Amino acid sequence: MDEQKQKMLEVLQFNKGFIHPEEWIEYGLLHNFKKIQAEELDECPDCKCRSFESVGQYIYYSTLVRLQACTRCGLVFSDKRIDSSVIQSHFEQAYKDEGYFIDRRRRIFAQISTLASLAAVQGGNILDVGGAKGHLLAMLRKRRSDLRFVVNDLSKEACDYAAHKYGFQTICGDFNALEKNSFKFDVIIMSDVIYYEPDLSKLWGILPGLVAENGVVIIRVPNRFPLILFWQFMIHAIGRRANTKMQDQVRFFNPEHLYVVSRRYLLTRLKELGFTQVTAVPSDLLIKNRGDFWHPLYFYFCKMLFSLSGGKLMLTPSMLVIAKSHKSHDRFWCMS
Repeated sequence: MDEQKQKMLEVLQFNKGFIHPEEWIEYGLLHNFKKIQAEELDECPDCKCRSFESVGQYIYYSTLVRLQACTRCGLVFSDKRIDSSVIQSHFEQAYKDEGYFIDRRRRIFAQISTLASLAAVQGGNILDVGGAKGHLLAMLRKRRSDLRFVVNDLSKEACDYAAHKYGFQTICGDFNALEKNSFKFDVIIMSDVIYYEPDLSKLWGILPGLVAENGVVIIRVPNRFPLILFWQFMIHAIGRRANTKMQDQVRFFNPEHLYVVSRRYLLTRLKELGFTQVTAVPSDLLIKNRGDFWHPLYFYFCKMLFSLSGGKLMLTPSMLVIAKSHKSHDRFWCMS
């Protein structure tokens, strides 16, 4: 074995996930693998069950990661955790494009801000977890200037922007930073964020203590688990065993995410936390450009199918899960 291949073999032996590292030497050389610190999970990040079934595998930061489905709670999770310093650096560089927030996410923000406006009591407290630069809350403030707005985000740069640009109070850090917060929130928004939280069981443990009496939690997550399962079935049905062994991506899954959060899992988990009214609805879509009318048209088509099917058919790429206490406003429940 030449020197270059020997060095790559050492990288693969150091990195997690490669049971037969020699089979990945050419792949590692082609993709310039580096040594990456990572932790391997041997239990479900939520219920701590040690029984799970493999959904698929993918490469992320020179690490071979497997998606595992917990047989107890149904959470689908990545069984590797990349070193936190690497992830922190990634988030400081990602999602800084103003156009992404102002243009591409404007319909998503409009839908969530409408729901939050209906749910919030007069003068209530609003928390946007993983709220980045505060664009969503800025849109909500145009509807409800009476509310008190708080942005939480892992990125210090994003928090500083939200504080200086909009004057919002910020709590910088991961979900653990919220544990020391003394306020209760009438509405908590977690849009495209819970699948980044390494300690999911702690997130669920902290969340009920942050919600005010009659409070509402609005969660946005991908709705792609059925597509992932279908694609994996097709790979195993028509692919060769050698191809499945060297699988380096899971279609319809973003490798940045730590979890695939299904509709069933979320509804069940939130009810276990004591929310007595929990529902899932189609979420609006990202917009490619200002002249894009196909995505709005598709969203309205999906909403119609969702309604006609009695809430069974949800074809949008993402969904909103809304959890509220028994005494929440009837008007909001009807509009959601």
